[in-house]
Amino acid sequence: MSRTVFVVLAGGRGERLRPLTETRAKPLVPVLGEPLVCRHLRLGLSAGVFDEAVVLVGYRGGEVVERVRSCGFGGVRFVSQGGVWGTGHAVRRVLEEVGGGEYTFVYGDVYLDSRFYGALASAEAPSVLAGWAEDARWYGLLEVEAGFVRGVVEKPGGGGGGWVFIGGFKVDSGFLGVLRGLRPSPRGELEVTDALAVLAREGVLRAVVGGEGWGWVDVGRPWDVLRANRMAFHDPEYRGVVEGEVHSTAVLEGDVERVYIARGARVGAHSVVEGPAYIGPGARVGPGAHVRGYSVLLGDAYVGFASEVKASVLMEGARAPHLNYVGDSVVGEHVNLGAGTVTANLRFDGRSVRMTVKGERVDTGLRKLGAVIGGYAQTGINVSLMPGVKVGARALVYPGCVVNRDVGSGEVFKC
Repeated sequence: MSRTVFVVLAGGRGERLRPLTETRAKPLVPVLGEPLVCRHLRLGLSAGVFDEAVVLVGYRGGEVVERVRSCGFGGVRFVSQGGVWGTGHAVRRVLEEVGGGEYTFVYGDVYLDSRFYGALASAEAPSVLAGWAEDARWYGLLEVEAGFVRGVVEKPGGGGGGWVFIGGFKVDSGFLGVLRGLRPSPRGELEVTDALAVLAREGVLRAVVGGEGWGWVDVGRPWDVLRANRMAFHDPEYRGVVEGEVHSTAVLEGDVERVYIARGARVGAHSVVEGPAYIGPGARVGPGAHVRGYSVLLGDAYVGFASEVKASVLMEGARAPHLNYVGDSVVGEHVNLGAGTVTANLRFDGRSVRMTVKGERVDTGLRKLGAVIGGYAQTGINVSLMPGVKVGARALVYPGCVVNRDVGSGEVFKC
């Protein structure tokens, strides 16, 4: 029997995820405190059918290697991408370096329901993971019929829903021959979807379709971080537990079975935590603070007196220490919000919030969305951030400003 290999493709740059990826590699974006690459390894290897684990690294590869090892995956083999020439080239690099066997690949920047891993591991090669998208124009569109994929179209454009490729597939080492025959796409890259399309035309590519409620998110844009964390609270593997210190006057309410308070975390006097919520190791809440549902506080984050956090992600060491409102926002590591800094998360006209991604204004489809603040940024007192605004890493926003445009990385914003 040939060996089986589990591979995480973790070489992406994450340009569309800026400013979050200005200070961390894209595969290290966290979901409930766990980097995506580590989550893939944990859940993929838990299937118990793989002989070897491989992580393909590229941009900020050393950072990814270090974090994977700190997650406890010391036996993982690392393969260098050796250039940014597309997903087809990345897969080819792994097959050429690792050799013969059966391979299960997952993209390092995709959140997958925990049940997908077992389904793909038990599938017969060649297979792909298929998920339903209400707007399929940004994905590899799959023509699925009787359990087989009959065609693959990369980012077809137009509107409408459909089955799409969600970043997981299973092949054997013979797939290398197909990859070597690829030609660059109009984007100038070798696309793995083009290689999968060859298998689809041959009638041998199976579709592994998730069951009802099996969530997935392509974590490609800043608001997708919120979507993935929200989805993870409802994953069957998630369990709430209170291991940290909760003051006798503090209140846990809402979906308390999905409240996770890590060992070393503290919820201070007269604070309220509504479930579902995740409060990581060393994080502090209160006294007199309010953490509302679907909020995620990573290690050493701090929500202080008279501050309210709603459906937001505060990364490592981020601080909303007093008189702050943080709504539907992503706050990068070691950001400090001055007293009275608030994030507006609802437009006056009630329309969905727009955000600039790689120079293009994009409709997020979200009625409520606050700010995205890059790591190590700082705001002065009484700063107001308008819906959909991005603040770059290490930026400074002067006191009293109303921020109604994006602030660049390292910029000093004066009003």
